[in-house]
Amino acid sequence: MWTDWKVNRWLFAATIMSGLCDILFRSHVQQWPLWLRTVAAVLPFVAILFWMRSLSNWVRGMDELHRRIASEAILFTTSATFFFVLVWQRLEEVGVFQAAFPGIPNSAASWDIDTICHVFLLLTFFYFLGYHLTNRRYQ
Repeated sequence: MWTDWKVNRWLFAATIMSGLCDILFRSHVQQWPLWLRTVAAVLPFVAILFWMRSLSNWVRGMDELHRRIASEAILFTTSATFFFVLVWQRLEEVGVFQAAFPGIPNSAASWDIDTICHVFLLLTFFYFLGYHLTNRRYQ
């Protein structure tokens, strides 16, 4: 657990910052000056850069087999998350979700998954799936 926290604390920080800005954006953040809104928008991505650095340091510290398993799981995770988000956005653009749930007005329902919070959940899910699939191959 301590290793997970050391590796993923910057991703957690980015998720919290993004979530707070998304929740507060409609009422408070929109009233801030432009430079402060820009900082609030960019700061989670700076934290993601720090997370990427800690993730690469973690992988570099592994032995060869675990490095290969983790690298393949991370490649699966990023590819699957990227693909899932792109497909989701395309389905939303063509109106699949509005057709599937016709009782919900467009303004009341937000099907966006492009926030860091949603991507964090997708990354977590796909990492565990990719790690399980890759680990099975080497057993």
